[in-house]
Amino acid sequence: MVKRIFDIVMSLLGLIVLCPLFLAIAILIRLDSRGPVFFRQVRIGKDGKPFQMLKFRTMMHSKHWTGPPLSGRNDPRVTSIGAVLRRSKINEFPQLINVLKGDMSFVGPRPEVPEFVKSYGPEQVRVLSVRPGIVGPSQIRMRNEEELYAEGVDPRQYYTENILPKKLEIDLEYVDNPSMLKDLFYVLYGMWITITGVVTRRHLFENVEQIALFGCDTLICAFSYYLAYFLRMEGELPAVEKSILLGTLPYVIIVRMCTFTYFGLYATLISYMSSDEVIKIVKGATFSSTIIVLVTFLIGERGHPRSVFAIDWFVLQCFLGGYRLLFKAYKDYMGRSKSERQENILIYGAGNMGGLALHYLRMQDGSNVVAFVDDDPKKRRKSFQGVKVLGNRYDIEALVGLYHIDHVLIAMEDSSHESVEQVKALCQKANVSHEIFALAN
Repeated sequence: MVKRIFDIVMSLLGLIVLCPLFLAIAILIRLDSRGPVFFRQVRIGKDGKPFQMLKFRTMMHSKHWTGPPLSGRNDPRVTSIGAVLRRSKINEFPQLINVLKGDMSFVGPRPEVPEFVKSYGPEQVRVLSVRPGIVGPSQIRMRNEEELYAEGVDPRQYYTENILPKKLEIDLEYVDNPSMLKDLFYVLYGMWITITGVVTRRHLFENVEQIALFGCDTLICAFSYYLAYFLRMEGELPAVEKSILLGTLPYVIIVRMCTFTYFGLYATLISYMSSDEVIKIVKGATFSSTIIVLVTFLIGERGHPRSVFAIDWFVLQCFLGGYRLLFKAYKDYMGRSKSERQENILIYGAGNMGGLALHYLRMQDGSNVVAFVDDDPKKRRKSFQGVKVLGNRYDIEALVGLYHIDHVLIAMEDSSHESVEQVKALCQKANVSHEIFALAN
């Protein structure tokens, strides 16, 4: 009875306090992907009674649910916002509603889906003799469950055979030794584990490049804003302007970094950065600048120079795009210097297939596309995706000798047997290796 009163009071208080956070998360989820804000799933509660457990939706929404009823490591169904919610365990907060209704308690074994409950043995069924909880002993000891899965395994089978038995063993120990003091300890310790377990050593190691980017961008956002003010004030910052600068700087940084994260600036490896990243920077800077203007207006900073926003917008894009391109160029240079001599490639076909072949080769180490060859006279001496078209098929022999070509890649739109065989014959005449570039079926 005491535990139930505690659950009602604390869940009601939690829902009132967290109401603004719920609203903000709901907006982020709807902006991130289509679908409902909440995810409802049937779980088995006390005495085997099924109920609908609530969570914030963290996966792509589908009318016809596909995949296992659990999420293994690197589940492709998880959305960008969903990944953050899952690691921070914020996606579990709506279960306060389940606690208020009496389906769950603050502390207890985590509820399972019917599929796994059916596999419980006679001893394991005893875990259903108590209300399931938001915080459970097995959940605390196995904080980041997704990281327990081995690579390349069937999540359902691995969970049933390796993870579930350990969880039930821990939960049964709790069932056999109930204590209000122990429940209070689990609530407090669960909060601590939730905070400290958001970032693990493995998570840091796997995302070191993105974390470094995020840190650099944060510093650049602060410096760009200061520089914009400095330029606007022509090198002098009066006390009033300095006060406005320091007062609005935290809002600027928060809005910038949240917006950049939303636009996916930290979901790309620098080595494979493309023009899409520049577009993301422009979108992120423009969108965040608009929000910053509105925020400064709402907080009453009427004396803020409007031109600072325009200067900051321009300078920020130059800095963010500039250092990314420099870093990528440096990594490309270091990669080339460590590899052996690059193979000189000649691509036959300056069309769609040729463009795909060029993109593929640029992703490979040790390949240097010297030029294109194409029979269309309109393309002669023109540049195709930054590479010149130097001749037609009959110029292959001359180009091989002139540019020390090691290999010819035939990427033809017209793949008729006669045409291909003729190009092959010309390559053999030039004594150069060749192959046909084709998309796999």
